[in-house]
Amino acid sequence: MNDLELIKRRVRKLLALSESPNENEAATALRKANELMAEYSLGAESFSEYTRENIKSTKRFVRWRFILANAVENLYATYHYSDSAGNIVFVGEKLDVLMSSEMYKYLVKTIDRMAARNIRKNAKYRYRQSYRAGIARRLYDRMHELGQQCSWRNPEELRAKQQEIRIFTEKQVALVEQKAKRSLENTTAFARGLYDGDSVSLNRQMTNDSTRRIGGW
Repeated sequence: MNDLELIKRRVRKLLALSESPNENEAATALRKANELMAEYSLGAESFSEYTRENIKSTKRFVRWRFILANAVENLYATYHYSDSAGNIVFVGEKLDVLMSSEMYKYLVKTIDRMAARNIRKNAKYRYRQSYRAGIARRLYDRMHELGQQCSWRNPEELRAKQQEIRIFTEKQVALVEQKAKRSLENTTAFARGLYDGDSVSLNRQMTNDSTRRIGGW
């Protein structure tokens, strides 16, 4: 057994200890595990069947994109976070990650096209972002309603799997939390986006069917 395999075995033992009911023991074990993972550049994928996909974004916090990422998780058993470069990272089983990332990218492009078409070119940044946030929020509500109907997992299994992946990710990945700065949205633009969010097709469902059925814009 080579040195790297020994390190991985050590990390697995520490992660197991991090489940200890003794809070001090659990915290110490988790800290040591994270230190070893950082020292040897070991990612979460080294210790689990879960995969992840990075979707390029910006370091600036973009609220509507995070609303969309949360919306997608109403349908699939994934968990997302923002890495040090500001990218969105989906974590979960391979098929769930694939579907989550594809749906997310499709909706981002759709919202950008709607904003380019429906907002005047000289509109202020806040107005543009508020419009996008309105669409994203309406999509969140619609996907929340669709979740139990369209996910291939039953509701109890979906929630349990999401919780399992969330705990796994938060313990084994160095999360970089980006705090949203409070800013007032343009209520007119947000309301308009909320209304237009009903026109986005969500027919890219949600099955193992290889047929691409993306409607909308």
